[in-house]
Amino acid sequence: MNGYALIASYPRSGNTWVRAVLTALVRGQLDINALEGSIASDRAFIDDALEIETSDLLPDEERRLRPAAYRAALPSGARSFPIKIHDAWLPAAGAAEPPFPRERIGAVILIVRDPRDVVVSLAGYYGFTIDAAIDAMAHPRFSLGTSKTGLRPQVSQLVSSWSRHTASWLDCGLPLTLVRYEDLIAAPLKGFAAIAGALDHMTAPDALAAAVDTARLDRLKAAEARSGFRESSPYAPNRFFGSGTAGGWRGKLTAAQAARICRDHGAVMRELRYGD
Repeated sequence: MNGYALIASYPRSGNTWVRAVLTALVRGQLDINALEGSIASDRAFIDDALEIETSDLLPDEERRLRPAAYRAALPSGARSFPIKIHDAWLPAAGAAEPPFPRERIGAVILIVRDPRDVVVSLAGYYGFTIDAAIDAMAHPRFSLGTSKTGLRPQVSQLVSSWSRHTASWLDCGLPLTLVRYEDLIAAPLKGFAAIAGALDHMTAPDALAAAVDTARLDRLKAAEARSGFRESSPYAPNRFFGSGTAGGWRGKLTAAQAARICRDHGAVMRELRYGD
């Protein structure tokens, strides 16, 4: 595989768990605060790649230059550990193209999760009420990394609504492997074997099984309780990793809230086999 590999997902859909398993696979061990790979919106990376200070740019200028950073940073044909990305495959305001240069992408792993479970996790992580999280997930301009109080370590990311985000990646025309979070939970060895294969990472079954075991969600949760996790939220300190179960929304959403999510995202949910 030539070019960048991306692990794309809506926030709170399992991206970090996948990165943890792949880190354990590459290293044979795991430190949750030293995961392999970068984050697509990392401000320091963009500053270094372009030899500029993005803090001096207007938001539209910053968005327009993001693809240029990845064109500048990776020689054609090079390989890299997958990069985490929460952006939709859409041009943000002021940009002429999505945040990554199409011609430099070798593979995309798209992780999707039932939006009813996503909304519960999103609310906890960002300090939203459930209803506010439902609103955010339906908003076409929902973004991360924006701030009115100071500079953030990540630049702005257009996430968009859950449906629009998911459809943008499904229709991106890039080499894409679709992975449902629920299928990874049910059959992790099968799911992670497909991910490793899509990344041209040939590995022995016993090594893959060891990596999956090392990065079990209960182990990640215990590691976070012991030493903290640098990606945890100020609204939920040291509670980044939850139970990781599928269908937990049933005990946390009202019938009206669940019905609203289905109205907002029903077409894409049906396409991805998220029924009742």
